[in-house]
Amino acid sequence: MAQKKFYFNPDHLSLTPAKRSLKKRIAIISVFILICMALGTVGYFLTSGLILTPRENNLLSQNEKLINLYQSLNEKLDEYEVALSELRTMDDSIYRSLIGKAPMPPTIRNAGTGGHEPVLNLRDAAYPGTVLNTAEKIEQLDSHMKMQMNSFRSVLNEMISNKNRLVHLPAIMPISNDNLRRTGSGFGMRLHPILNIVRMHEGIDFHAPVGTEVFATADGVVKDVRTSQTFGKVIVIDHGYGLETFYAHLSAYNVRKGEKVARGNMIGYVGNTGLSRGPHLHYEVHLFNREVDPVNYFFKDLTPEEYKEIVLISQSFEESMD
Repeated sequence: MAQKKFYFNPDHLSLTPAKRSLKKRIAIISVFILICMALGTVGYFLTSGLILTPRENNLLSQNEKLINLYQSLNEKLDEYEVALSELRTMDDSIYRSLIGKAPMPPTIRNAGTGGHEPVLNLRDAAYPGTVLNTAEKIEQLDSHMKMQMNSFRSVLNEMISNKNRLVHLPAIMPISNDNLRRTGSGFGMRLHPILNIVRMHEGIDFHAPVGTEVFATADGVVKDVRTSQTFGKVIVIDHGYGLETFYAHLSAYNVRKGEKVARGNMIGYVGNTGLSRGPHLHYEVHLFNREVDPVNYFFKDLTPEEYKEIVLISQSFEESMD
């Protein structure tokens, strides 16, 4: 039972029950309500996660690190996909063409991941979108790599049985080009320095002094030795298998029409003949009478890093030398 409070009355020498005033009762009730509200607010924060325990803080920190890791993995996977795309381009434009194979159809090369067990089977689990996106990229990259490996095996088997074709593949640069310092304007639309119009530049230029030696880039037969108003002194070599190479703006020849040449033979000298802005060699590769980017045929001379560098250099020029 609650103890009652009494007041002592000295006039009557007696005790009278103490009565709380209305104001005091309201004050007590208000304090009680405020205490309840405070307790309720603390309870809400605790249950809603706004106030975290040390364990929850640790889990959140780990989760943030995992998200950053997955983002880094996604960026790296994108880089690998770009590199693989470059290999696919070279495979279709060079390797498969050389052995007479048609480019792999996009429906096959870009095939999905169906038909084999996924690398990461996460579809039935409640994983974040970042995790699922990374898993999907890994599956696609795995599928594309398998397709590319199959294509390379096919090309290699054909090459082994047709070794003669290898020596007829233009696989080196036509002049000495240490540290790629002589690399000039590459394949693509360029401003012509003499005609002052933008037109297709169908080869690659190499800056070099007059008299610099020019070499055959593969075994073949000299198809033509001529002088033209546009390209000056020119040598054309037929390598067979639909491949020809074209050397222009020469100062002098070192071969005759109909002569057989081997890769690395010196065939002429750099000059400044024809419509040329300065001494240089203009070099082209033709595949079945169609001009293709010569940079893709320098793989015997270049490391992968040098290949990327020469591509960047050759594409950095807005104006060609011829």
